[in-house]
Amino acid sequence: MSNTSKDLRDFDSLFELLDFFTTEDKCEEYLAVLRWNGAPECPYCESDRVNLLKGKNKRYKCYGCKKQFSVKVGTIFHDSKLSLRKWFVAIYLVTSHKKGISSHQLSRDLKISQKSAWFVLQRIRETYKPSEEKFTDEVEVDEAWVGGRESNKHYHKKVKHNKGRSLKTKIPVLGIIQRNGKVFAIPVKDTKTATIVPIMVDRVVEGSKLYTDEYRPYKFLANYYEHSFIKHKASQYVDGNVHTNSIENFWSHLKRGINGIYHHVSKKHLHKYVNEYTFRFNNRNLSEGSKFDIAIANGVNKRLDYKTLISG
Repeated sequence: MSNTSKDLRDFDSLFELLDFFTTEDKCEEYLAVLRWNGAPECPYCESDRVNLLKGKNKRYKCYGCKKQFSVKVGTIFHDSKLSLRKWFVAIYLVTSHKKGISSHQLSRDLKISQKSAWFVLQRIRETYKPSEEKFTDEVEVDEAWVGGRESNKHYHKKVKHNKGRSLKTKIPVLGIIQRNGKVFAIPVKDTKTATIVPIMVDRVVEGSKLYTDEYRPYKFLANYYEHSFIKHKASQYVDGNVHTNSIENFWSHLKRGINGIYHHVSKKHLHKYVNEYTFRFNNRNLSEGSKFDIAIANGVNKRLDYKTLISG
């Protein structure tokens, strides 16, 4: 058993998390284990010639570049005035809640401003960026449109001729899922062949069995895959092994979360929310403690400052 697995805990409740992380020192020690596993490395020059300095505040010194640093430097916690205890609570809440948590709710839970809570959540979402893995065997592809229904809007806010696949107030999201496996989703500028086919070709191994609906741009996929499609317009949803039920299941999670928790998501930041639900879906079979550890481990090299965030 590695040092990491010895020192990590599998928290199955928020109470257990708070009962363990009673001080900032414990939080820093836990973060150091997830980040370095006993072998500290300089975040500035990546040298391993590092020693822990004596003193009340845990600081390290690199004998390569001569700089001092803490375990938070270069991570999502970099330059944050919030305590790690509050950060850990925030990560646990957003990771364990099936539909996520709003910045308003998090601000009340942590007793911080809504603006600070929103920034915390956006930093946490940096840890949810998907890996560059490939999909193979049986794969489903579909697109969803994120945006409010015109029928639910006040009369003066309705947009004319904004139905179905309209880009006026809706944003398309392309989804790829491996049967009984993981999902990948990404917002796209449109759903034209030139836009979506290259993404699928990059992500799905050539020769795989690919299932879609009858949307016209998907017809080109027969050049790369064993392509079968379902005819939704003819009220056909399952034809033997041909269906898109798996990706539709993911869309239901995504839309229920965005509509029920966040209500409105800007085009600028939509990809972060999509990554959040992708992470939650792909790790649905893991314990709450394991998802908490993965999120922190993913965040050790994901520094994000406010200016970068709002400027895009």
